[in-house]
Amino acid sequence: MAKKRKKDKVEQEEYEFRPPEFDEKEFLKKELTDTKTVLFTIGYAAAFGIVAGLIAQLSTELIALGAALLVAGILSLKFVYPYMKVDTSTFAKKNWAGSVAWFFFTFLAMWVLMFNYPFADFAQPQVTEVTVWVTNDVGNITAIDYKNVPEQGGYVWVPRWGDLDTLIRSDASYTINITAKVADNGKLATVMIAIGSPTATYETMNTEGDHRFGYELTGDQLESSLLFYIRAGDDAGNVKLFVPRGSIPVTA
Repeated sequence: MAKKRKKDKVEQEEYEFRPPEFDEKEFLKKELTDTKTVLFTIGYAAAFGIVAGLIAQLSTELIALGAALLVAGILSLKFVYPYMKVDTSTFAKKNWAGSVAWFFFTFLAMWVLMFNYPFADFAQPQVTEVTVWVTNDVGNITAIDYKNVPEQGGYVWVPRWGDLDTLIRSDASYTINITAKVADNGKLATVMIAIGSPTATYETMNTEGDHRFGYELTGDQLESSLLFYIRAGDDAGNVKLFVPRGSIPVTA
């Protein structure tokens, strides 16, 4: 029994692992082919994405055409690769899946990019942080913010100090400065305000820095309430109209 164990031990010690022969030339060739395939796929998909984005800019009704170009581009890879001297004879399913993934995400990235500034501007300007500053007849200043108050069902006028019903008087000694933050992903063209009705004459608001704009009037220009509308437009023709849910009371 001892002799058999000794024989097994000798056989185990004589075993030698020999790794498979490494073909450096074939390895480098495969790596270069894979890199070339990826780079070509990215460039090819980027071209399709740019074209799809440019077409969509002509009309929003053509946005759906982008999906058709995406499918067409993916299907065309099989026929375009040979012209770029990409050998697909050794392609397995994972190779084709990788090419489709590279094409899809590159196309999507370029398509989305073409919908954003500076290539395109489909977004309306944003009118936020609306505040009405009131200076009364003795020089005291208060502020009334347009804020979202869920307990009251949405946006309402909320004074920082005092009672909303008595903060503004229909008196020339009261100064009211209507301010708002107006921003756009492109370039603003106009920021205007109309008092009392959205169909009233719109007047230009003055810039106050840091994307804020203001418009000043006096209490004697108001009657029983202060209601205003802010219209902002950018150089791409997009317009945003700020319409408050309610007015601010004005006392006689």
